[in-house]
Amino acid sequence: MSNLIDDVAALMREVAAREIMPRFRLLKEGEIEEKSKGDFVTIADREAELWLTPRLEALVEGSRVLGEEAVAGEPARMNLIESDGPVWTVDPVDGTSNFIAGRETFGVMVALVRGGIAEQAWIYLPVSDELAIAEHGSGAWWHSAGRTERLRSGRAPMELHDVAGAFNTRFMPPDWRARVEGFAAHVGREVNDFCSAVDYTSVARGRKDLVTYFRMMPWDHVPGSLIVREAGGVVRDMASGGDYAPRILAGPHLVARDPESWARLCEAIRTA
Repeated sequence: MSNLIDDVAALMREVAAREIMPRFRLLKEGEIEEKSKGDFVTIADREAELWLTPRLEALVEGSRVLGEEAVAGEPARMNLIESDGPVWTVDPVDGTSNFIAGRETFGVMVALVRGGIAEQAWIYLPVSDELAIAEHGSGAWWHSAGRTERLRSGRAPMELHDVAGAFNTRFMPPDWRARVEGFAAHVGREVNDFCSAVDYTSVARGRKDLVTYFRMMPWDHVPGSLIVREAGGVVRDMASGGDYAPRILAGPHLVARDPESWARLCEAIRTA
């Protein structure tokens, strides 16, 4: 792994210790806002992104940060994802609603993109101090309790009653929502953590078999998609069959542990 991998991991741990964990279950009045209906932001989100931005940009010459909170304040900043230069995607607190509710399912997500291709990705889960890292073409790795192991997503079960999945349908058009919800009624376990950081790492670790998404904001999906792919899984559009890429902003997408199960589960959803 390169020095850059280690440098970014260290920044993520530091920002969690400085700006996120001291506020976990201790948010005060006025430190939570609703950006739009059902979409919340806290002081931890904003301060963490502000702390990370100059430090990430200093690591790679000419790089810019595409952060969730910066885009909320300046929507035109989303155009950075079209740049051919180095762009960092940053989700300072993924799973903000969980963070606000005091649930432990939230994370920090960072990826480095060049020319529309994800090169490296990091997902850090502060409560458990666990970190997933991936480098394009070099695999994905899980760091936990002082140990490092190669991530291998494995194969999903053949039978639907043995399948565990997360189903995000909030932004789906009615036809796809009906299909996904109809399919979800037949799987063995529906495990919705409402946190991309947890969902993607769970698929990469073989703890979930599939996840569905529609809205594909880069900070939510670039890191996890690279980690899943480097672990052996796939992230593809269910309508076209095309692989997800950082410049794609809408689905419907299916994340799966292996290509064969993606095809099988996608067909089951399409015909649900």
